[in-house]
Amino acid sequence: MVDQMVLQTQQWLNKTYGNDSRFNAVSENGQTGWETIYGLTRALQIELGIQTTADNFGPSTRSLFAKRYPNGVQQQKDGDGTKSNVYSIIQGALWCKGYSTGGNISQHFYSGTGSAIKKLKTDMGIGGDSSVDVEIMGALLSMQQFVLLADYGGSVAVRNAQQQINRQYRSYTGIIPTDGLYGREMNTALIQVLQALEGFTPDEATGNFGDGTRSRLKTITSANASANEYWLWLASVALACNGIGALRLMCGQVDNARDFAHFGLGLR
Repeated sequence: MVDQMVLQTQQWLNKTYGNDSRFNAVSENGQTGWETIYGLTRALQIELGIQTTADNFGPSTRSLFAKRYPNGVQQQKDGDGTKSNVYSIIQGALWCKGYSTGGNISQHFYSGTGSAIKKLKTDMGIGGDSSVDVEIMGALLSMQQFVLLADYGGSVAVRNAQQQINRQYRSYTGIIPTDGLYGREMNTALIQVLQALEGFTPDEATGNFGDGTRSRLKTITSANASANEYWLWLASVALACNGIGALRLMCGQVDNARDFAHFGLGLR
């Protein structure tokens, strides 16, 4: 099925960057896929002045983007006629994720695009204004999904947890999908949240369930649960990710070795 706005994005990319050796032409089929995301990524890298482009939104791209836009890409004020291909890249990425900017691909960032960014941030669970910082840009230039994928097994409980992780632990995990699916990215994020609770810094929270992480585990019982509400929440999320309800948490203890290691946090 052809999405006309994705098709327009693909056509704009090829027209704008097709003669640049740093860009790989994308298929004009109206279907979102990695090829189009890679095209948008390379287009951004060209706008940032990168000479050797790549398909990934890596450290160099992140660093140059943050340097160029220290406060994020800001929505234009009414009447501001400034044009930028970066605005078009943001619009194309939004359309590829299914967010309407209210108009065609343009070189402007007005209220339609701003509203789409706000909706995206709401779906992520973080809320906020229409600015596009480096993490939002990185999420846009990915295949991450931020709506519930119920047809693919996504659950509301897992999605709620993903949104809370984005709100509360973004400095540890970065932006994670909020699709309700329990996969590798969610698993890594759960370990990083555990490491945050254990007192590791964001740089130390690798997402690897190793000896250091195991050494700081707690046993949560009915007697100490009220003093460890975030641990209890994390345990309930790990159980929910494995299709187990939270009733067990109300009836007995959560054993560190068994529940944290076997109900999601230690699986790689």
